[in-house]
Amino acid sequence: MFADLNTLFHAPDMTSRLLPALLIAFLTIGFSSAQDTSVHSLSKPASDVDGKAGFAAMISRGYTPLFNGHDLTGWRNPYPHGEAKVVDGEIHLLADNKFFLVTDKKYTDFRVSIEIHLPEGPANSGVMFRCHVDEDAAKRKVFGYQAECDGSDRRWSGGFFDEARRRWIWPSTKGRSLDQFLTHEDESKQFFAAPRVRDALNRNGWNRYEITCLKDLITIELNGVQTVRFRDATDASGFIGIQHHGEEGQTYRFRNLFIKPLPEIPAQQFAALTQQKPVSVKRINDKVTLIDFGKAAFGNIVMPVPQGRGSANVHFGEKLSDGRIDQNPPGTVRYGVTPIHKGGQRGNWIVPAPVIPRNVEQAGLIYANPPAVLTPPQWRSVMPFRWVEVEGLDPDYPFDLIRRRAAYSATWNDDASAFECSDETLNRVWELCKYSIKATTFAGVYVDGDRERIPYEADAYLNQISHYTTDDDVTMAARTFDWLMENGTWPTEWAPHMVFMAQDQWMYSGDDDWLKYRYESLKSKTLLNRSGDDGLVRSSKLDQNRHDIVDWPKKERDGFVFTEINTVVNAFHIRAIKQMAMMARAIGKNQDADAFEDRAELAKAAFQKALFDEAAGIYRDGICTDHSSIHANFFPLAFGLVPADEIAGVVAWLNEQDMQCSPYAAQYFMDALFSQGSGQKAIDLMLADGDRSWKHMVDSGTTISWEAWDLKYKPNQDWNHAWGAAPANLLPRFVLGAQATSPGWTTAMIRPCPGGLEHARGRIPTPRGSIEIEWKNESTFSLALTLPDEMSAKVSLPANEGTTGVFVDGAPVPATKAGNRWLVDAPVQGTVTVLAK
Repeated sequence: MFADLNTLFHAPDMTSRLLPALLIAFLTIGFSSAQDTSVHSLSKPASDVDGKAGFAAMISRGYTPLFNGHDLTGWRNPYPHGEAKVVDGEIHLLADNKFFLVTDKKYTDFRVSIEIHLPEGPANSGVMFRCHVDEDAAKRKVFGYQAECDGSDRRWSGGFFDEARRRWIWPSTKGRSLDQFLTHEDESKQFFAAPRVRDALNRNGWNRYEITCLKDLITIELNGVQTVRFRDATDASGFIGIQHHGEEGQTYRFRNLFIKPLPEIPAQQFAALTQQKPVSVKRINDKVTLIDFGKAAFGNIVMPVPQGRGSANVHFGEKLSDGRIDQNPPGTVRYGVTPIHKGGQRGNWIVPAPVIPRNVEQAGLIYANPPAVLTPPQWRSVMPFRWVEVEGLDPDYPFDLIRRRAAYSATWNDDASAFECSDETLNRVWELCKYSIKATTFAGVYVDGDRERIPYEADAYLNQISHYTTDDDVTMAARTFDWLMENGTWPTEWAPHMVFMAQDQWMYSGDDDWLKYRYESLKSKTLLNRSGDDGLVRSSKLDQNRHDIVDWPKKERDGFVFTEINTVVNAFHIRAIKQMAMMARAIGKNQDADAFEDRAELAKAAFQKALFDEAAGIYRDGICTDHSSIHANFFPLAFGLVPADEIAGVVAWLNEQDMQCSPYAAQYFMDALFSQGSGQKAIDLMLADGDRSWKHMVDSGTTISWEAWDLKYKPNQDWNHAWGAAPANLLPRFVLGAQATSPGWTTAMIRPCPGGLEHARGRIPTPRGSIEIEWKNESTFSLALTLPDEMSAKVSLPANEGTTGVFVDGAPVPATKAGNRWLVDAPVQGTVTVLAK
């Protein structure tokens, strides 16, 4: 599917992250009673029998019903013929001539979702959108845009048709399309002949249509397969409608009709502005005053209206140069200026930050990017900045009364988390990374810095797991998951990150219902549709050249060699289907769970056989190459794919490597090292001299983490990118050592990894309350632990040289020594002191 869509949409070379946003999200259709657990079924959502689960799922995702399930309130039939009735929560259309049932209301920008069940025999239906009603017409009363539901052997379901007007738009065909659409006739027909699109319709069952209209951009998805992405400005608003094609005796069934107005602005409800005083005000010369707010944040300023005549300028910047705001910063480091006028009013000006057009664009012409995440219009425009220069005001102006209006999550709690250890630089790294998570919550969902103010799946996942460890009221992760299921992006490995996001949200919250409502939609994210009989995912030439990421930017891939069977892509695939098995089991889909587990075992065996270099004891990048990058080894290690008897060799090899990856991939590199007893190596890499470490970031003076280690590694990088904040989760999860072992944190593992540190202490937020940890790493390893009520934890401590046992509150307890660690046999609760001595 990736190849088909990108070929058709003429994606440019992957020198930018603005490639087509391939919306491959399958919408949730609820609980499945299907018994088919083939690869085909595991990669497509199953529909529920009565539609009730699908209804609940759409409500859970913030949609508004267009149909109340009881009567036809809100709908009308403009024709003198045709019958519409409600049967068991469905709309049934019956007729012997074509007609449409349409809404009473018109809609402009929206996402509409409707399920259709065609009758047996000749049948054709569709969803009208932004359509019109000509009350005076004898026959063609309803006309306009339609998403086709084609029950014939032609199989053009999901096509874009213009009813009673221009007819076929995509695909197009001679005799039934205007000349302007015939220019893509061959292309569009080839697209609909591709198996994934051709077979998208479930001819004898329910089919979910999702149509999105945003300005002139129209997309249609059928059962999760994007069939249309087209620009057409003919209609800006209109009715929603459903069709009976006119076959006598045929009943067309419709259910779960929902709409969501666009654009969504999550910050309207979930973020807030905070007024902040300057930390310093400095007069630079007779015209310019420099104001420092201490840290960068997304926002703008409010200032007393200057009196007098003329104008002044407010300069916003992220970077200084020779004591002044850098007005020509590198990459996408932010600078902008807003002119203001003196006098005329009393009170305060809100001075908006300059607008970056792509960051407010809902349907721009930049390739096929998803819509930008907007901030509330009443805020005025915002941008990331630390410094303000006010140019053109007299020295007696009250500069100290200027305030920054900084935007953060409305529920952010600075006191929810804490970390402190014996290494002061590591403490500075923690503070940088924690604040980076806070500063990037401004939009109400996790966004990709400020160069592209949209969510990306991998970026969002790294934000998510760090948000859990730094704040105590985290709803943003689940909200961003739903956003991305409707606005997905293009990279291969980003799709499995959606499975990771769901798994971690479920483990964090313990909310089985949330998971049930989204489980089916995740099936499209595992890459199963690209896997072969051996269980391994294949990458076409287009995938290898454009979609398979490994790491970003390209120069951070440690020389990775792309092949048809790619080690990193397959590591993500196997981890995703393993997690799908766990989630399926949790919500009672045991046959799915069995099938996913079987598939994971098949793929894991093939993975080891095809990709492990027995002689070298490490993984190759893929088939048909002898090159081994660090990525081909730390991803399998982090995902638990390395056989037990091969772990030591892979770890030993990785311990000899440097930070030959980006801040994104470093999350997984550090995770692999910490989890396999190489915490010292992980901390050494975090604090390494040079320009490829978090030490370099904090020494640079930045207050929000960067997208790359330095501008020379990514010249267009921004300075407000939370995927560079991995220590915000790594230090609590590994150095302090707190990780959930059951959904909702009912049980946990406390496993400190000191890595040579002498002591550490901190606070880790969980949905059940805070975990307090303090440990000292001496000849005796001592741990002071406080757990929230209703949580128990297993404890694993380092087995320092000479230690012979473990004591809890001074009393010896049964414990098992495995390698260089002690594992206390019985879980602990409440407040305890645990010693290994």
